[in-house]
Amino acid sequence: MNLTTGFIAFFISIVIPGLLYRRFFFYGEFSKQFNTKDPVLHSIFFSIVPGIVLQLICFIFYYRVLGFNSSFLDIFTIFRDVTSDGTLETKSVTKVFINNHITTYFYYTLFAFITAAFAGYASSRIIRWWKLDKKYKFFRFKNQWYYIFSGEVLTMKKFKEAHRVTFNKTDSFQYDVSTTYADILVNIKDDIRELYTGYVVDYDLKSDDTTQLDKIYLLDTYRYKRKPDVDLSEINNEKNDEPTRDRKKIPGDVFILNADNIININLTYLPSKGKKVDKQKRKEVYHKLVRYTHITAMLFFIAIHFIYRFIGLNDTVFEEYIHSTNFFEKLLMYFFIIQIIS
Repeated sequence: MNLTTGFIAFFISIVIPGLLYRRFFFYGEFSKQFNTKDPVLHSIFFSIVPGIVLQLICFIFYYRVLGFNSSFLDIFTIFRDVTSDGTLETKSVTKVFINNHITTYFYYTLFAFITAAFAGYASSRIIRWWKLDKKYKFFRFKNQWYYIFSGEVLTMKKFKEAHRVTFNKTDSFQYDVSTTYADILVNIKDDIRELYTGYVVDYDLKSDDTTQLDKIYLLDTYRYKRKPDVDLSEINNEKNDEPTRDRKKIPGDVFILNADNIININLTYLPSKGKKVDKQKRKEVYHKLVRYTHITAMLFFIAIHFIYRFIGLNDTVFEEYIHSTNFFEKLLMYFFIIQIIS
């Protein structure tokens, strides 16, 4: 076999599970971090580690739970023979695998793909649900602009501690942020600068660097332009009470601002009581779902002791557990499993 076959085997076994994990890990606003325009080698490199970890987890599950009759040594031998250039003698375990277990490998690969997608989906939701990305930088997503524009940056530890000692002692963030109002100073050319204000509704990130803004979408936008007859020295004159800029409403429904020439951005977060109420309702629904899931898991664990033969768990480690334990040991295992689920 040639190198191309080896690369295909490596791509299917390691790279695709890693890519699926990363694709389902980045969701919503964080999906901007998973960019289809990334170089191929860049995507492959960052998919290898999660791909290897997922393959180990899937193989151990198959080996321990479903009675997969192959060892790690057999897997390495098969992989070496498949990816070799034909100079090495094909081992008997590889011939048996090719002749008898191709279908099993297909189902295992499908299982690995589904596991990778589910693991990516679940792990990112757990990080967001437990707010690990706000507490620890290790779990923080690369899209820092989401935290900034959504107001979540103010709930992070450093900002909360700084807020306690600022002049504003009121808790302005007891409610979720409804929308964000921005004052954006833009450099037009040379010393000409203009100020734009409006409500931030969306933004784009640069395809080659997801930490940098590309565009900002504003609603109800105004432009503040310096009056041409105003002397710069008068701007710094404290006795000058006349406005030095003209305020002009920008017509249109959405104003798209290129972020390349932005000098600075000032944000004002507008709180929403309704969002907090809706969030509380969603939390109650979630808690109810957890309770029902917990009850279902308890009933299923009891029922599986009687129906395990009908669902294909005979000749597995579960059947060995059934025959090697008495009633009290099974009861202890039941309480242990339920405690883990709780």
